[in-house]
Amino acid sequence: MRSYLLLTAALAGAFALGTTSCQLLDASQAADSGFNPSTAPTRTRAEFVQQAWVDKAYRGKSVKDHFSSVYVAPIRTKHMAAQSWWQQQTGTRKAELASDTQSLANRMRKQFQQSIANYPGDNLPLASGPGQGVLVVELALVELVPSNAYWNAGATAAGFVIPGAGLLSAAGAGSIAIEGRLRDGGTNKMIATFKDRRKDKVAPVNIGSYTWYHGAEGNITDWAAEFAELINTPPDHVVKRPSPVTLLPW
Repeated sequence: MRSYLLLTAALAGAFALGTTSCQLLDASQAADSGFNPSTAPTRTRAEFVQQAWVDKAYRGKSVKDHFSSVYVAPIRTKHMAAQSWWQQQTGTRKAELASDTQSLANRMRKQFQQSIANYPGDNLPLASGPGQGVLVVELALVELVPSNAYWNAGATAAGFVIPGAGLLSAAGAGSIAIEGRLRDGGTNKMIATFKDRRKDKVAPVNIGSYTWYHGAEGNITDWAAEFAELINTPPDHVVKRPSPVTLLPW
């Protein structure tokens, strides 16, 4: 009886998702962590993030008009530990989350550096530190919720025999959120801020959801590629938000 109900729910979910906009699967915004100052959001070409602000002097301008290189600072994590959902964890779990967070933060910085350095064409090179003509990128990891690996394993197994059953993994999806600040490396002036939160992507058969942070790693890769595209393209080029649904099984 339980198996029958699970299969029925899977089919119903697949049908509903097939007739509903993908935007309904996207994550809501995370609460402000205190990393960024309070600013009124502005409309920018960085549509891949949920909220952004750009100083008036830099709006509608190419990044290359002002900067000749980019420095990605170490990723900050202290703002996440202050959030209420973190405080509700046990001491042991907090220690595990702290270790996981630092590993993902290191991965994020490396991914951003690689995406910027490897962007095709006449790309902005990496700088070894702040300075004149350097765009400084400061990022904070403010939320990291692992996927429910056990639930997702069951949903994935069902997905092999029932088309769409893997969409059940959305119920056990993890999430990750970042906030960012851009500074002029010569003056230390803050010229832009942004924030974004994403859930693990939903897939018909999600093999990657067997791991706790596979979805977060995928979102980090997307963010890095999107940011590299943003800083290396003309001011009329819009960087779109990716779909929360993927056809890839990993």
